[in-house]
Amino acid sequence: MNKSSVTVIFFCICILCPGQSASAQERDAISAIPRVDVHSHVGSVEQMGHYVKVAEVLKDQHGINLAAWIDLNFMRQPDGTELQYLNAAANRFKGRFLPCINDFKISDGLRFSPDELVKWQEKGIVGYKIWVGVSPLIDVPANDATFTKMEEIGMIGASIHISQPYPTKWCEDPVKFWQAHNAWERVLDRHPKLKVVNAHMLDHFNSNEQLDYLMYVLKTYPNVHVDLGARFQQFNRMDRDKLRKFMIEYADRILFGTDIGGQPREGRYEEVAESYRRAFQLLETDRVIKGGFFGGTDTRGLALPIDVLEKIYYRNAARLYPRVKDVLRDLGYIKND
Repeated sequence: MNKSSVTVIFFCICILCPGQSASAQERDAISAIPRVDVHSHVGSVEQMGHYVKVAEVLKDQHGINLAAWIDLNFMRQPDGTELQYLNAAANRFKGRFLPCINDFKISDGLRFSPDELVKWQEKGIVGYKIWVGVSPLIDVPANDATFTKMEEIGMIGASIHISQPYPTKWCEDPVKFWQAHNAWERVLDRHPKLKVVNAHMLDHFNSNEQLDYLMYVLKTYPNVHVDLGARFQQFNRMDRDKLRKFMIEYADRILFGTDIGGQPREGRYEEVAESYRRAFQLLETDRVIKGGFFGGTDTRGLALPIDVLEKIYYRNAARLYPRVKDVLRDLGYIKND
């Protein structure tokens, strides 16, 4: 058999059996990607153990590496347990839980002074969560010193919650919705070096038109990022091709998050692991998946490229949050990323 005949036969095999081994290799490569949940509500040493059990189910049953969590509930602990939490997170759980200080009542002003931010950062805090809600109170002069200090020391605004999704039962008034978002833009204009991860896709994730506005924000403010927490069930509300294009174009600005709050516990590990897996399938495959954590709407997955998945799952978190890269390296998930 001459060389040209071999080439023809090989070409025919490729046509008849397109990419079977490559697909398997790609699936393995995707499964191997470490995932960092940047929107989690852990809050205690006991709960850390439950989250690890969920990760073990994902690894054992699906080969998925849920590696680390940004914990937005660190301060919601009984008095005197902060040190216990920090020691357990760093040592017993090998740094897989990275805590943020948080502020849940913007009406009283920001909770921490600029000097306090420095002290918490020295203790190992990786960011500052601020819950605003449907209110313009993020933009008051008393807050500027805190934002300036965050710019100065490089403390990320972790999971900044602006408004609630509109139109929903949580926000039915478009005027109040836009008052909250316009106030946030004024803060960003005054603090261009402030790095933030806005929670819930900045709550501009309910329609194609809102997605257009979110693109405007990301183009205008290069230090703004968004997380996917509790928004997988809204994929179906936007044109799939438009959403997929958005996720690819802005892959450097999107982080994986879930907003699971207090759910992992004994007897529910497989249930919570399945919620994680559905979220991963919506990003990784083009199959029709039952909606994310809170919804049941059939939704076709986005089948994002592997380089996009890597950015969303861990590369962006490793770039933005202190110690994430070191933790992933120490756990053996990455080498010299």
